[in-house]
Amino acid sequence: MTVQEHIINQMQKSKQTYFTLQEIVKMCGFARGFDTKIVHEELEKLVKADKLLLTSKHKYALTAKATNVHKGVVVGTRQDYAFLRCENLEEDVLCRERDLHGATHGDTVLFQLKNNAKRIGRKVKKAEAEVIKILERGVTSLVGTTRATVGGVLVIPDDTRFTDTVFVPMLSAKNVPENYKVVVKITVYPSRTTMAQGEITEILGDSTNFKVSTLAVVRSFNLTETFPENVQAEAKKVAVRPSVEELKKRKDIRNIKCITIDGEDARDFDDAISLEMKKNGNYYLGVHIADVSHYVKAGSALDQEAFLRGTSVYFPDMVLPMLPVELSNDVCSLNEKTDKLTLSVFMEMDKKGNVVHHEIAETYMESAHRMTYTEVTQIFENNQEMRAKYKDVVPMLDSMAQLAQILIEKREKEGNIDFNLPEVAFELNEAYEVVNIKRKPRTLSERLIEMFMVLTNEVIAKQMHELKAPFVYRVHETPTPEKIKAFKEYLQTFGLSLQASPDRVKPIDLQAVLHQVQGTETETIISSVMLRSMQKARYAPENLGHFGLALKNYCHFTSPIRRYPDLLIHRIIKHWLHGTLQGGTLQALQNYVVVASEQSSLTERRADEAERAVDDLKKAEFMSKHIGEIYNGTITGVIESGIFVSLENTVEGFIYTEDLPQDHYIFEEKRYRLVGKKHAFALGKKLFVKVKEVDLVMRRVQFELAENEG
Repeated sequence: MTVQEHIINQMQKSKQTYFTLQEIVKMCGFARGFDTKIVHEELEKLVKADKLLLTSKHKYALTAKATNVHKGVVVGTRQDYAFLRCENLEEDVLCRERDLHGATHGDTVLFQLKNNAKRIGRKVKKAEAEVIKILERGVTSLVGTTRATVGGVLVIPDDTRFTDTVFVPMLSAKNVPENYKVVVKITVYPSRTTMAQGEITEILGDSTNFKVSTLAVVRSFNLTETFPENVQAEAKKVAVRPSVEELKKRKDIRNIKCITIDGEDARDFDDAISLEMKKNGNYYLGVHIADVSHYVKAGSALDQEAFLRGTSVYFPDMVLPMLPVELSNDVCSLNEKTDKLTLSVFMEMDKKGNVVHHEIAETYMESAHRMTYTEVTQIFENNQEMRAKYKDVVPMLDSMAQLAQILIEKREKEGNIDFNLPEVAFELNEAYEVVNIKRKPRTLSERLIEMFMVLTNEVIAKQMHELKAPFVYRVHETPTPEKIKAFKEYLQTFGLSLQASPDRVKPIDLQAVLHQVQGTETETIISSVMLRSMQKARYAPENLGHFGLALKNYCHFTSPIRRYPDLLIHRIIKHWLHGTLQGGTLQALQNYVVVASEQSSLTERRADEAERAVDDLKKAEFMSKHIGEIYNGTITGVIESGIFVSLENTVEGFIYTEDLPQDHYIFEEKRYRLVGKKHAFALGKKLFVKVKEVDLVMRRVQFELAENEG
């Protein structure tokens, strides 16, 4: 038996939990002449192997026997403390700076609950903790702004949860000017006596440059706008016109009038549509999706990079594509008047919008027109100039409008929950400065594309579910009874009701609530609170249905240029079409859809967070030029420390309780309101606010009540 095995064996037998070095020497019966240093070295090896814990009081314990020890992640704050987040505990645990022992925001740690923690089952109330061991560093590099100092440069982190300034010695500072945005790699982590040190790995540029400010946020999410050399080289190699042999394998649909409809600023076009009327009065809808899988082969450098990125990310002043532009903007994009490879879904529908027959085929097509939502809307509004410009497709568009309306009504009857929440549109000048912010319109042209794509995704998911093929579904699970119960109680404050019981709620029940408030001042507020009560949609290899859309089968098939799940689904479908969905290929795909679903969900969340962060930055930059101006707003959030107010242009700002009229306020959490003896502030209340200040680093806007609101 080795020394380590003997130590572990004796500690397991003992009723004692924590031991000093001398207690272990004595308990293990080592001879007096036995070198205590050897025991200490063996104990340190056991600690490094996570078989023993070493507490801040220099006592050892078996990891399995240590009491109140948990694994968690440090969530930093701007204050002199942090929180430790652990899946086994229902609430985050406070950890004061002196008890972090060098742990910083994002680190994975082992921590021990202190004696003042009150436990009730799994729940911890007002607990405090002390970090025992740092298992993994969460932040290895960060983005910040440079400040000159003696002997080097200081980098002030943009993410204020990493509270330590990083010192960069002169040799690693790359002569970077002051007030520049940089990416710095941390080489020495901070302690109670020393500051963090690092080396600059990338200079982004002058922090006052609007494009640089966006890039700084992008880097903070570990996103990049460039591709590795091997990926770029492969893109150039495969981005060639399809061969005659390839075209002969496919169905030629160039005789069908196809069009694309997108926003004015769209650069990649991965879906085209066509519509013919059958002699029996049925609609024959064609949805033609770019066949990206023809160019991006499984396991290739392009595929591996697309898997890592998961999705394209869209910002007001830049796009981070999932695929290099040679593919995303050129050979795969369904540009007009050019032969393109597609995967088409043809659906025959009756006058009620029911699909009576469908066909999936490998095709090649030519888009007749690259149309915009604005142009199609003008056609629907009977703009004669626009109808004349596109006279060859106007009859088809009119039929599409009829079909879209049928599908909208059909989806409504089935319980589709349409939140109709506003989307933001930024207007930028040549310097990438935001000059205006407004809400995006949601017209019939947008809804038409939305309805056709949802239908196609449903048809594909149903087909593959019936085949029991390995697949990546887009799932949205039923809300938890607890969330629905809280939402039901909140509705009562408005005199509204949710008829269903919390554990049996259906989409149509929530849709009925939206109908009650449609067109009223509370519509946006009720929609927002309802949305917070929902689960988050995600990707999964199991078909769990889509609650929000009220669909049993759903997937993402229609955007393979910008989403990895769609690309993978195309591959699976083509294996089925070619009769190769069997044997080793089938087994490999069954394993891969599990991994791809998880990765795609993670990258989607990262992209959403990055897009929100940049949107908040651009809103803050815009509002920084309007300090002191008065706006009409609506309360969209209430917490104990104040209220969130949204303006008509979608900008949201915060008013601290101390900036509200003087009163003794009580926070009513379930009713989302602050109530005083003279004043009350609840969700949905309209008020006038003045822009007080803007924090560009934190991307926050602070309001105060305008004088006539006091």
